[in-house]
Amino acid sequence: KLYNNDDGRFPEGTSKDYLNPVCLVKLVQLGMVKDDLSWEDLIERAQSVIDLNENDHTAACFRSSILLSLIDEKLKMRDSAAAELLDELQDIKFLPFLTRPAGFSLPWHGNNFSPTKMFSSRELFTTERQDAVCLMKPILNENSSSFKGCGAMSLAVKDCLGLIRKPSVGLVISQLKKLSDSFDGVTLYQENITNACYKYLHEEMLQDENAKGQITEDLKAFNSILVENTYVNPSKVAFHLNFDASPHLYQLPNKYRNSCRELFENVGVQPSFTVEDFSEVLETVKQTCGRKALTEENFQLCRRIISEGIWSLIRDKSQEYCQTNYGEILLPDSSLTLQPSKSLCYNDCPWIKVRDSSVKYCHGDIPREVAVKLGAVPKRHKALERYASNVCFTPLGSEFGQKEKLTSRIKSILNAYPSEKEMLKELLQNADDAKATEIYFVFDPRTHPIDRIFDDKWIPMQGPALCVFNNQPFTEDDIRGIQNLGRGTKEANPGKTGQYGIGFNSVYHITDCPSFISNNDILCIFDPHAQYAPGATSASPGRMFRDLDSDFRSQFSDVLSLYLGVHFKLERSTMFRFPIRSTDMAKTSEISSVPASDRMVQNLLDKLKTDGAELLMFLNHMEKISICEIDNASGELKVLYSVTAKITDGDRLKRKQFHASVIDSVIKKKQLTAIPVQQITYTMDIKDTDGNLTTWMICNRSGFPNIENVSKSVISAHKNEDITLFPRGGVAACVS
Repeated sequence: KLYNNDDGRFPEGTSKDYLNPVCLVKLVQLGMVKDDLSWEDLIERAQSVIDLNENDHTAACFRSSILLSLIDEKLKMRDSAAAELLDELQDIKFLPFLTRPAGFSLPWHGNNFSPTKMFSSRELFTTERQDAVCLMKPILNENSSSFKGCGAMSLAVKDCLGLIRKPSVGLVISQLKKLSDSFDGVTLYQENITNACYKYLHEEMLQDENAKGQITEDLKAFNSILVENTYVNPSKVAFHLNFDASPHLYQLPNKYRNSCRELFENVGVQPSFTVEDFSEVLETVKQTCGRKALTEENFQLCRRIISEGIWSLIRDKSQEYCQTNYGEILLPDSSLTLQPSKSLCYNDCPWIKVRDSSVKYCHGDIPREVAVKLGAVPKRHKALERYASNVCFTPLGSEFGQKEKLTSRIKSILNAYPSEKEMLKELLQNADDAKATEIYFVFDPRTHPIDRIFDDKWIPMQGPALCVFNNQPFTEDDIRGIQNLGRGTKEANPGKTGQYGIGFNSVYHITDCPSFISNNDILCIFDPHAQYAPGATSASPGRMFRDLDSDFRSQFSDVLSLYLGVHFKLERSTMFRFPIRSTDMAKTSEISSVPASDRMVQNLLDKLKTDGAELLMFLNHMEKISICEIDNASGELKVLYSVTAKITDGDRLKRKQFHASVIDSVIKKKQLTAIPVQQITYTMDIKDTDGNLTTWMICNRSGFPNIENVSKSVISAHKNEDITLFPRGGVAACVS
């Protein structure tokens, strides 16, 4: 079958002449070829396959198989051909190719060729490389000639023909790209071919730095990753994703995580998706939907993206950080349209009224903690916006609070007031400077309801507290002054011993979040940790609410009840509230890790009771100090102790005029030599609820009667304001 009779390569005749066995032996001895061909003849016979194939493909395949067997024999006999002969042999189209397998729906290379077409070995790849190149290059058919193949080929022959070679990286990438472009559903063929491409590229990348660069760049440029039932760009794939975010984001299949990990890492598959990745999906969905409402499928996708994807990444971040960095993230509203989170309100309290009809509410299926952390305003907070100051309006009330970094400095202030026992005296002095005539120290041991409060962060404030009432409201100057850490309104007025100055901060011995309500119309909250007050931040660690109307009082009734309005008339007065630092609060407090117990507060009140009578003598306006407690069960106010100072109207007038003269000298910044010498003497009856009654003679003096005896250095220091103290003193003697 290697030659036809027409080729003239066989002796002709009969057994009586040339075909006689004896004659044939002689012919072989004379040089006739037997059972072997030269390389030149083999090349010539390979060329003959081309002509034979035009008429009889099966015969051509059979001749090809014989040639390959002869080549194998020659190689076994170590009869190797010259390089130029092998080059010539590798260019001859005498090898059959493998046609498309049954059930193969992909664009098999050669599918459009005639099944009788023959190829050179340079054009073919063996079946070992089939899955890596079959869409780009023809595959050698090593089936038997009856199945239009050339028969099985030994490794030696394959090597001789140059068939043991690797495809180029570019060729395999092209195969993967064509596979991606031709995708019509995952089949076994599709998966096997994809896996073979990944495996090959992974191995090449590990062995060749140049190949690594090409693979990385090219695979990033098209949908090269097979996930679930499609091919996607590597930028849409991560090693870990615990929910369905298709068709936008995918998790890399488990089988690729270990087998080809370096390949996928280099082409851009992320360990996990970022907040920005999830946010981009929401933006894409919004663009797709336009002004139309989300379909149920898109809504559920957005819900998973927000509730499972974004939330897992921001759960441990501060609300301030999230609102600053992620306030533009889109959330579905109640009308199923996507809106920036900071433009939405979360309807967590149906009973609260929000009069602004333009308010858009976040969809109820989005968890409250996620929406609020991203910047959606709780409905309670939205309602609070109405009560902001008209002068300095900002969302959630006007910015209020001590502007310096409180938690880092309050400790040093507490060191200056190391004894919490002095705290109540500071509050007493502050009230006197505000011209209050009555003050009540009230221990409230109750835990108040939490239904109608600002939000859940406020819950710790509903516990036991020390309340302090005085019958003078705050002035605007006092409100400004109390926000300044380390100084107050008294700084410019040494006639005021401590009105809401540095001494007020001594209350942090027992609390982390002091607050007060003034004139029953202004509610101010200090929150150094920015942890309890609604909307407090590190830049503005507190909140102030003005013009508290009936809506506010109804919607936040459990907050306002803390200020004991049922027991005290809050108009034209001030009620402070100092929630006692609990054990849980102390664990996270940056001010003090020491909890303040009920017993500590009661000890403070006992100390005040002991000193109360003496304290009244040298105050300018205060005439009554009371110590009270709220009954835990009944809620009734019990007066535990009260002490009252009585002076005549004439003495009260003298004391008032004396104080006015002092204030005048301070305001006019009179020099020591110009301060008038004044002295008043009056009597005071002090009576307490324990039945004690004493009468005291009190003498107050201001100015220096013998200014010439005052050191010039003191006069100079006062003039230069190095000394801002005021020359004033007093003495009292018990006369009965």
